[in-house]
Amino acid sequence: MNTVPAAGCQRVGIGQLKIGASGGQLEAVLGSCVGIALIWKAAGRCGLAHCLLPEAPGQQASAAELAASARYVSVAVPSLLRLMGAHEEDYPDIEAVVAGGASMLDKRSQRLQVGRQNAAAARKYLRERGLHVSATCLGGEYGRTMYVDCATQNVIVRDIVPVQD
Repeated sequence: MNTVPAAGCQRVGIGQLKIGASGGQLEAVLGSCVGIALIWKAAGRCGLAHCLLPEAPGQQASAAELAASARYVSVAVPSLLRLMGAHEEDYPDIEAVVAGGASMLDKRSQRLQVGRQNAAAARKYLRERGLHVSATCLGGEYGRTMYVDCATQNVIVRDIVPVQD
């Protein structure tokens, strides 16, 4: 799809999650972060989480603080489902699209491969809930912009490729 997102698009910043309905659009600019879009056609709801890191630390944050955040993939998936009002019996009707997870840092260091770790965590936590992943656009060396059009319930992912001199 080659449409340009509307001017009223809601930006989903790092560590945020937002939902939209019929006429809205959601947008995240991703590098090593991973964007997780959930499309629930039967309920007419869409959601987008912009996750910075794969796993939440042990007991460092309260459950309430984590529930309001998408900083960690491990927390974002259940939080986004809860925010959308979905229950376990609704999960088969919800599809996921995952994008981002680029290698933006030193590719020789396994410790700095946050993008790859984020992508793996997204797959893991979506699979644990039995959510169908309809599309992915993961990895690479460049960032991406992810748009969720809640009116059409489509997800658009565009690469951000630097201009060569």
